[in-house]
Amino acid sequence: MIKGINHTSEYTTLNSFSSNRNAKNGYLSYRYHKMRESERNESIRALTGAIVGTAIPLLTLAKKQRKNILNMKYGLKEIAGISAGSIIGGVAGGMIGADKFDRKQKVNEGIFQFMNAAVPPVVVFGLTKLTEKIKPLNNVYGKIGAIFTGLLAGMFGAAKLSNLICDPYDRVPDRKLTMKDSLANIDDAIGALAMTDIPVLKKVPVASLLPPIYVLCGYRAGESN
Repeated sequence: MIKGINHTSEYTTLNSFSSNRNAKNGYLSYRYHKMRESERNESIRALTGAIVGTAIPLLTLAKKQRKNILNMKYGLKEIAGISAGSIIGGVAGGMIGADKFDRKQKVNEGIFQFMNAAVPPVVVFGLTKLTEKIKPLNNVYGKIGAIFTGLLAGMFGAAKLSNLICDPYDRVPDRKLTMKDSLANIDDAIGALAMTDIPVLKKVPVASLLPPIYVLCGYRAGESN
């Protein structure tokens, strides 16, 4: 059993939706939602699960596309499948030996990580398609604006959906996503850039960055408590 704090009340679940306080610097972390430091074996299990969970859909989709994993073409299906695999793997690995409270926290964080990885690309896709139908916006600047607007709107929307799914009866305070939180978690949503057809952005090797980013998403979910 993972040694943790004495969870005396279900109300402490609010910590899965709010950053932990630290008297010295205000927050323990904007990226890792923890009430305690993770044990070494717990971290190893979370990382192993995230790697395996990322590798299975990644290799399957790469084989289907007949491409190298570093040169895959990413669409909504690829982003959703690989991010889901990484998070399920990370959470499953992190849950081994965890108590009931920690398991619930990891599932909640997994939902948040998945939403933050999947929702922004959906919003970006919709906005960029919209710019193609509006003549004044159907240009490079309009599409770049749609991408970054979609990234931010998608991340805030992902947090709202996560709160709704994890706490439908609003029994604990919502997880509030500030601009600083968004910047700290921007890598989760970077898959949206992999779908762009803007020449300038296509030069950025986003596809090669996505596998390790999704491993990190799964690891963060599996380590959370």
